Amino acid sequence: MQNRYIAIGFSNIADDAMATLGTTVITAMTDNPNFETPVPALTDIQLLLDDYRLKLAATRKGSPLNTSEKNVSRQALEKGLRQLAFYVDAVADGALHVILSSGFPVKPLRSSLIAPAIPERLRLSDTAQSGQIRFDFNPVKKAWEYEYCYATEVDDNGNILWGDILSTTSSRNNIIAPLIPGVVCRVRVRARNGKGVSDWSEAVSLMAR
Repeated sequence: MQNRYIAIGFSNIADDAMATLGTTVITAMTDNPNFETPVPALTDIQLLLDDYRLKLAATRKGSPLNTSEKNVSRQALEKGLRQLAFYVDAVADGALHVILSSGFPVKPLRSSLIAPAIPERLRLSDTAQSGQIRFDFNPVKKAWEYEYCYATEVDDNGNILWGDILSTTSSRNNIIAPLIPGVVCRVRVRARNGKGVSDWSEAVSLMAR
């Protein structure tokens, strides 16, 4: 199980939400047995929060000076909350339930999963049975399944008329049937996983026997 930590990117939080976060953290950590000696003290954070709320309210007047004072006050609050977050992370030692009890937001888990690449080296071959074609391609790393479709017709402009999308978990020995002998079959494939789907591959073709 991965250790969890606080998301300390406070600079991306809106002004009103910043005040709400400060209130939430102070409320959650007050008399919380997980945090016996907060650093900085919650009373110090409360002073920073009170000052920030006053400066934030003053910005409603639209004065550049009021906005500047609010920004300075916010920076002080961010610094105090960041120091408090370091304390919480040290006490929690990666335990999610302890971090959640502090009122701080939790940093999302890192995911190494990305959308899969386009399948390559598509191959069509005859089988022992007439009217069938075997379809193979190279497997794609981190793909959960593959979607492919085939076509035996084109429109008046030469555009391929693709059929329904079919699914498979194997990159080998996919049988396309029934096909009329003498008809050219075109096939394309794409890969899918939890992060998304790749683009379609270039089509390959073979005349059915």
